Amino acid sequence: MNWFLSLRRGEIAVRRVVWNVINVLPLNVVTKQRLAPYIQRENAQAQVIALRSARAVLTGQSDHSAHTVVPFLVPATHELFVVDSLLDPHVAGHITIAIIVSMILIFGNSVIENSGLHGKDRPGMNQKSGIDMTVEIDAPLPQVMSASELTVPQMVTPLPSAAPPYLFYHRIQVNDTLGVIAAEYNMSPKVLFWANGLQNGRVFIVGSTLRIPRLPGVSHTVEEKDTIASIADQYGVKTEAITLFRPNRIHQNEDLVVGKEIFIPYAVPEYPKSIINKYGGVDGVATMEAIETVTVLQDETNVRNGPGRAFDKVGTARLGQRLIPIARYGSWVKLELNPGEIGWIKGSLLGMSDGLVGGLPTATNVPWPPARWTWPTTGQITSPFGWRSEPMYMFHNGVDIANAAGTPIYAARYGRVFEAGWCSGFGYCVRIDHGGGVVSIYGHMLKKPVVHVGDIVDMGDLIGLMGSTYDAAGGGFSTGVHLHLTIKINGKYVNPLNYLP
Repeated sequence: MNWFLSLRRGEIAVRRVVWNVINVLPLNVVTKQRLAPYIQRENAQAQVIALRSARAVLTGQSDHSAHTVVPFLVPATHELFVVDSLLDPHVAGHITIAIIVSMILIFGNSVIENSGLHGKDRPGMNQKSGIDMTVEIDAPLPQVMSASELTVPQMVTPLPSAAPPYLFYHRIQVNDTLGVIAAEYNMSPKVLFWANGLQNGRVFIVGSTLRIPRLPGVSHTVEEKDTIASIADQYGVKTEAITLFRPNRIHQNEDLVVGKEIFIPYAVPEYPKSIINKYGGVDGVATMEAIETVTVLQDETNVRNGPGRAFDKVGTARLGQRLIPIARYGSWVKLELNPGEIGWIKGSLLGMSDGLVGGLPTATNVPWPPARWTWPTTGQITSPFGWRSEPMYMFHNGVDIANAAGTPIYAARYGRVFEAGWCSGFGYCVRIDHGGGVVSIYGHMLKKPVVHVGDIVDMGDLIGLMGSTYDAAGGGFSTGVHLHLTIKINGKYVNPLNYLP
């Protein structure tokens, strides 16, 4: 019985497919309306006959309703219906399709006439052209105002909240002020201040990019424990002001990502008190000038806590990093690495304009570095500290280090040069005061030193070249190229080897 019902269901499904195919054919509405009653009625009657025949087979009774005449079907006796029900659904489908095609041929003339494709109506036959043909449609055409609207689609303006908060970017130049830039873009300096987070004092620098907002608001970077509610409360707005501003891409119950920047539209707080005090009032903030920066020229550049290599290393700077100069001391520059973080870098490792260097103030109250020493040159010790018999019996107040002429000589410790040039007994020499009663002397140089009186030299700075000059009138003597190094503490000669690393 189940097999019998499956056959009938398959046949009915095929008939439905046939109707769906006819429904999508490029026939006009009149033709489809003519075919629809036959096919739909056939489907309904086929289902009724299938149910009655199934009941008759199950009960063993004859089915008188099976003799009802149905279009497209052979008048069915019970036996014929059973034979028909045993046909494969695909075969029944083919039979149905053949019948439908026959109907299309029967009504073909009407279909062709209504479609406008009849030979006598084709363009070029002195009859109606395709432009004159009319096609019936179910829905009315949209009303248009001009022919151009048929080819140009209507443009839809996006919602204002969908646009990004920043539409322009201004490259900060030397002598730019906050007020001048704000006036250029016809906005309040306070809007420009908060939209760029200038409260940290690090953004308004020469060469950086200043963001120009399309509407007033505050830029906020999410921190630990920040929530949408806490941020809204901080700036005195509703949470919807944050979540409904589409560029933020934030939902009401979403967890915020630390470090993400969001924009709070139409929230413009007052200037921080520290900024007002720094610039002398609200109007003074507009006079904020762009700060010129220096550029790090070498990767992994050492940053120290004082102006010298003897000071402790506090970090490194990367190649191309831009830092704010504060002051200088000797050949070192004091810099702001991050807000509130200060460090020193050797000036030769920084790229900066001559005007910037000349405009930097000299740092005051700079502490002396720790007592650290380095070897002033390379070579071989040929004469130690103390009494010696050659070339004559005498007290040698330093050590001699021999090498080739022109070998570089460096400052053994941080200090200030107080003598540089021709020295009594030593020929060309340099004398450095290291503070605390400590002095070092470098004698017998090849020629005039490269440093001058008053220069601040760091441990390892070049001060001259190795030679063999001496001043006989001052009691000096030299038998070959070497450096004579003397160290005195509180006026007393000491053995340099006790201090060199």
